[in-house]
Amino acid sequence: MPATGNTRKTLRRGLAAVAALPLLIGALASCGYGSQAEKTADEDAQPAAADAGKKLSASEVRIGYFPNLTHATALVGLQEGLIEKELNGTKVKPQSFNAGPSEIEALNGGSLDIGFIGPSPS
Repeated sequence: MPATGNTRKTLRRGLAAVAALPLLIGALASCGYGSQAEKTADEDAQPAAADAGKKLSASEVRIGYFPNLTHATALVGLQEGLIEKELNGTKVKPQSFNAGPSEIEALNGGSLDIGFIGPSPS
């Protein structure tokens, strides 16, 4: 008995889901949530950058961000002083932007050192 149109659609959807499953599993596995990396002897011997106690060579770091939820990392980091602490006391000069193109222009023009664009820093 030949397959009907609905049966073919269901079969195609099932095959597409099965074909996409390895990609989904690979993406989730690469996130590394819940995994513990083993430390090597070299990592134990060298302190983290924030623990080194040295200020940056620049007297200040100019950081651009969007004042919205997508840039919560920048908002919290600046408000709580976490970014300045990680930079070992180097002065942080924040600047907010309403759109990506103006922030990119500031980065390219040299008036910004770091820019939060989208969910990750650039």
